[in-house]
Amino acid sequence: MRSIFTALAALLFTAGISAQTYTVFIHGKSGSNHNGVGTTDVNNYWGTSTSTVSGSKIFIGYDGTTDPRTYGTARAQTNVTTGLTNYCKGSNSCKIVCHSAGCYAIEFWLSNLGGTASSKGFNITKVTALAAASGGSELASALNGATFGFGGNAMDKSLIVGTARAAFNHNNTGGVGIYHVPGYKGMAGASLILPGEDDYAVAYHSSCGYNKAGGVDKCQASLTQSEGVWPFNSNVTYTQFTGHYRAPSLTATGLYLNHSEIKSEGYR
Repeated sequence: MRSIFTALAALLFTAGISAQTYTVFIHGKSGSNHNGVGTTDVNNYWGTSTSTVSGSKIFIGYDGTTDPRTYGTARAQTNVTTGLTNYCKGSNSCKIVCHSAGCYAIEFWLSNLGGTASSKGFNITKVTALAAASGGSELASALNGATFGFGGNAMDKSLIVGTARAAFNHNNTGGVGIYHVPGYKGMAGASLILPGEDDYAVAYHSSCGYNKAGGVDKCQASLTQSEGVWPFNSNVTYTQFTGHYRAPSLTATGLYLNHSEIKSEGYR
């Protein structure tokens, strides 16, 4: 009998030490190919920004010029599937940190799981969405318009506001909470094109997960504001998509950080 208990204790101990909790980083638009899944940040997209996050880290990389919705070699959807299958099932659990179009990639993946993440065997605790580009960017829309559809790469075209917002059901997060971290440190030129507050690459309507595009300056569950010129103005309400929230450590004003600087906020 003692040998049975000894064997059972050894089995439980082994299972305990084999369980891992990972932070999984998914990058955004880039001119480089970051293809790879593992402990290496291929071609150094994240730099030292991940130092604010403790514990075991996994990097999911792909060709940063490609459409984040696509599958194949060096494509986001294939590598997200591989990475989360390898590291976020069984006794392992994962928190995901995405940046910019990386949030587009993981939100698209979650919305197309065909069920909740947990029902599919994935143990994903949350997504921290840094400057999420899931709602597109007016900069991509402007580039497309100015070049009559001939300018930009596949990533740029995927980020056209209308394209990004129609790309998937943003209300379906696979049962995983998406916690947004928006920045409002804009830049002359870009901020003339981006409506409301922006981080020089995406506006708050995208980085806060709102259900429609527009000029907003707060990140909260719901926001109603008067728009238009009096006397033709009217109240417009913006609501965060289902399953989307502001990161609880933030106020509604967000952070005075630009699109690149916000990569260091993955600990939230």
